[in-house]
Amino acid sequence: MFSRIRYPDKVSSEELDAYLAAGWRCMGQAIYTSHFMFFGPENDKRVFSTLPTRLPLQGYQFSRSQRKLWRRNETAFRIEVGAPARYDEEKQQVNQAYARQFPNRAISDYKDVLSNGNGRMALDTREVKIYDGDKLAAFSFFDVGHRSMYSKQGIYDPAYHKYSLGFFTMLAEVSYGLERGFNWYYPGYVVPGNREFDYKHRIGPLEYYELKSATWKPISQLRGQDIPINYLRSRLGEIQEALHRQGVNSKLFDYRYFDIRFYDSRPYPFLEFPCFLLPDSKNKESTCPVTVFDPILMTFHIYNCRFFGLGVDHLSAYQQALRSSWPVFNIPIAVFDILHESCSMEEAQDALLQTS
Repeated sequence: MFSRIRYPDKVSSEELDAYLAAGWRCMGQAIYTSHFMFFGPENDKRVFSTLPTRLPLQGYQFSRSQRKLWRRNETAFRIEVGAPARYDEEKQQVNQAYARQFPNRAISDYKDVLSNGNGRMALDTREVKIYDGDKLAAFSFFDVGHRSMYSKQGIYDPAYHKYSLGFFTMLAEVSYGLERGFNWYYPGYVVPGNREFDYKHRIGPLEYYELKSATWKPISQLRGQDIPINYLRSRLGEIQEALHRQGVNSKLFDYRYFDIRFYDSRPYPFLEFPCFLLPDSKNKESTCPVTVFDPILMTFHIYNCRFFGLGVDHLSAYQQALRSSWPVFNIPIAVFDILHESCSMEEAQDALLQTS
């Protein structure tokens, strides 16, 4: 639903354009979509919205500060852009230097970047190389479509940090796209509330993919209430408050396994929503009314669910969850029946009151 991954043998340039325009992204030689992800310290991870972004290239020009950086680095380094991507010893040395400072951002296995698992490249992946004399100082990989390009990963030697080479490789990619008349440059996703990805805004006036309308909009117009995880929590919170006024206990959780389809393809009816409301039930043995809000259809769904897993007893897990103060639910959930579907909060509330 909100998280899918595909490992195609080959993606044509037109197909890549279509994937990117629909909010999908590139990861290695795979194509994936994930509109929500967990971020934060290991003992305090929460769900955030990941917003696909793109930069329109028609009429785009470097800003004054970008031109200044380009002129400085153009004289200090040799820039090579557009060759088919390779991973060799000189890139490995740069990656190792980068990993010492940024272990979570470095390339862990180059085969994941340049192979689809069958020893081939499904995407047209190109590279940027920045040389200080004969020494490689930075490199990046990007994927090329017919009228679009996707920035995959930039790696630099931290010894050159004052030259902003991580951002500079993005400028080199954009310059490549401008020279070839591309329409769109996709720098990946941003995460409202997580500043780690804010550097992408430096490239220019980005657009973001709005999930509920399936359209691209200027990110300058993004409001807090438009961020999908915010309005999911807000709508479920309204139901929770209404139930509380009726004396019904419920808990609002982030769901750890919402992206289970990324790694589990078994034909089980997994719940795939990033957060849910768990109300109390009159008959916990037969009815577990897990309530979600669909950010695409803008509807409430009440599912009769079961908690499962090695050593998990559903009834005990249900009772413990209602007493829990922990904001993340860490047990897999399967959907057995649809109890109610509605665009109306009042109708969803009434349906829950009948089970509670």
